[in-house]
Amino acid sequence: MSRILVTDLDGTLLGGTREDRRRLRDALAGHPEVTIVFATGRALASVREVLRDPLVPPPRWIIADVGATVVDGTDLTPVDPVQEQLRTGWPGPDRVRAALRRFPALVYQQDVAQDGRCSYRLAPDLLTRELTTVVEDLGCAWVYSADRYFDVLPPEASKGNALRALAGKLGWRTDEILVAGDSLNDLSLFRTGAHAVVVAGAEPALLTALAEDPLVHRPDRAGAAGIHAALGELGWLTESPAHPT
Repeated sequence: MSRILVTDLDGTLLGGTREDRRRLRDALAGHPEVTIVFATGRALASVREVLRDPLVPPPRWIIADVGATVVDGTDLTPVDPVQEQLRTGWPGPDRVRAALRRFPALVYQQDVAQDGRCSYRLAPDLLTRELTTVVEDLGCAWVYSADRYFDVLPPEASKGNALRALAGKLGWRTDEILVAGDSLNDLSLFRTGAHAVVVAGAEPALLTALAEDPLVHRPDRAGAAGIHAALGELGWLTESPAHPT
């Protein structure tokens, strides 16, 4: 039986203490049968920086740009037709930015390399129906998370859809997958029917959305420690999460 860990980065795999992260890295190194997939809002250039961190376990696959990018973790080449499928209907960043110039509250993230999505900062009280209607009229999807990130995406792009497409290509079953996250842009992962863990300190809006979901583990541990606890509860680790090394 395959075992696949699909994890967000910021606040999740990268969250917790250095000891928490070291312990999770070592546990995963001792269980090479667990395939690691990153699912992040970061652009691929930013993920490359993360990969230099010695406490980060190497991913086999990477879902980036909130689901608009899917690459092989060994050489960072696109996984097609998965990525191509997820970007179907994308009008391109130039057209999106032109349509949204009328909203001065949107602050374009210049430091984010953007091809398959457009990422902005936006205060919560300025997320209006007028704004989202313009995005939808472009034929695009959008996601708002952490009370500050507004991402405009291709209509089929999300972390959850990217995972479904990758799982379909590779023959993974949902009961073989554990997803982990802490932000509202992870919600689509939790809607795939896989095992799931929402780590301590998660965004309140995500907790509210998952309040009645029986598949979700809710350890009282943040970041990497929360992932480690969920892996232990599923029996994917030989070491008990209650007895650190």
